[in-house]
Amino acid sequence: MSLEDPDETQVGRPSAGRATDARRRSRRGLVVAAVVLVLFGSSGSVWWIASQARTPEQRAADAAAPPPSQITGKVSDQQLVERMELTGKVETASRTTITGGRPQGTDRAVVTALPATAGKSLKAGAVVAEVSGRPVLLLPGRFPAYRDLKAGDKGPDVQQLQRALQPLYGTAVNGTYGPATVEAVRKLYVAAGYEAPAGQGQSTTGGGGSAAGAARTGGAAAAGGTAPRGGAETDGGTGTAPGDGGNGTRGSGGSGGTGGASTPPAAGPAKPGEVLPAAEVAYVGTLPATVVQVAAAVGDAADKPLLVLGSGGRQVRAVLSADQRTRLRDLPADAVIRFGTGPYEGREGALGSLDSPSDGRNGDQQGGRSGGQDGAATAGTAGAGPAGTAAGNGGGNGSGAEGGRHEALFVPTGAEAEEGSAQQIAVELRRSPKGSLTVPVSAVWTDLGGSSTVTVTEGGKERNIPVEVLFTHEGLSAVHALDENLAAGQTVVLVRRGSPADGGSENGSGGTDG
Repeated sequence: MSLEDPDETQVGRPSAGRATDARRRSRRGLVVAAVVLVLFGSSGSVWWIASQARTPEQRAADAAAPPPSQITGKVSDQQLVERMELTGKVETASRTTITGGRPQGTDRAVVTALPATAGKSLKAGAVVAEVSGRPVLLLPGRFPAYRDLKAGDKGPDVQQLQRALQPLYGTAVNGTYGPATVEAVRKLYVAAGYEAPAGQGQSTTGGGGSAAGAARTGGAAAAGGTAPRGGAETDGGTGTAPGDGGNGTRGSGGSGGTGGASTPPAAGPAKPGEVLPAAEVAYVGTLPATVVQVAAAVGDAADKPLLVLGSGGRQVRAVLSADQRTRLRDLPADAVIRFGTGPYEGREGALGSLDSPSDGRNGDQQGGRSGGQDGAATAGTAGAGPAGTAAGNGGGNGSGAEGGRHEALFVPTGAEAEEGSAQQIAVELRRSPKGSLTVPVSAVWTDLGGSSTVTVTEGGKERNIPVEVLFTHEGLSAVHALDENLAAGQTVVLVRRGSPADGGSENGSGGTDG
């Protein structure tokens, strides 16, 4: 038998009932919430289904074309200019490639010294290279040496030599290699630090020939037989060997007309300066000249390009595509060429020449990469080697157009700039004439017959005006109105959308470029 406290039993029972009631209320709340969510979801579904419903009238309205509309533009009286933008490099106007030859009395042509370095300025009488111990002397001249000269020779090459020596030693220019010329040549060699070649007295030919009986380098006189060839392997590019020995063969077709046969004076003792080998002189159109490139090194064979000299004024060389070259070839005479970013910025210039692998000019108009002066591609070789035989005939391969590359030479105005500087060039290809108008290209409507019109809209009304399209560039067309009712500031139709009008399309259309 247990004894329980009646008060404790009465207190515990009400607590259990309250917990049970709370759980029941919670379950009822969850049920109510679920019902509410279901009701809201059903209502949303019904609303969405109802919103998608369309009557036939509504569907027809949605499928109908939009109301007609237009895109318009303005007529301008500004001139339309088409320009070609190029980038070039500044260089000297005339470039001459110096190629060595075999000096007299040597078996091989070897580079033994290169005193001229890149960027150095050279004057008349400078030694540009030393080949097999003998100098290559720089002188001003329009064509390369094509024969060995000696006392008694006559011809245009003698005159060129005398003109080059006159500012230095006061040599008279008479076309005859006389005592004054002999003395000037001797002084030329002494100033360069070399012994002048000695000859065997006067020439035994009247009009000039090769170095017949010429002494070997260093002053030793030749004792009979055929003298060694002085590096001139061809005669002025003609392929004819210079005369040798004392057989009177002419060394150049250009010298025969000035001398003619004459009775040779008695041979005297050999004198320094009586001989000037073609292998020891290089002529350049304008001096001073700048060494642009040194192509050889000491120890190399000298029968190839040794260095490149630049002389004369400045020009800008730019590489072109084939299409750009065609456009420049047809450039109007009054076209404006203006220089942009670079040393000639803001200045105007001119087109000097065009180079291409097929036009036969190969840079001969402005000196080119191997050009001399006055259109002669004088490769300026000492001894008139292979690179010097393309004189003036456009047949050389020294231009910058080898390998199918096209180039243009532009001549700037003003002071000289540093060689190799980058320069922007703007070439005006076309400019619309004064009095013409400019419209967006899509404003021009062209019919099947080729006639062009623009449509002007004013106050909701449209009218077509016939025009002549001059040219189109960068989305604009230069036009000449055939009707005086077209003026700057008017509004023209570019694109129509909606119902077709005046040839427009329901899908939207614009004009053509004429």
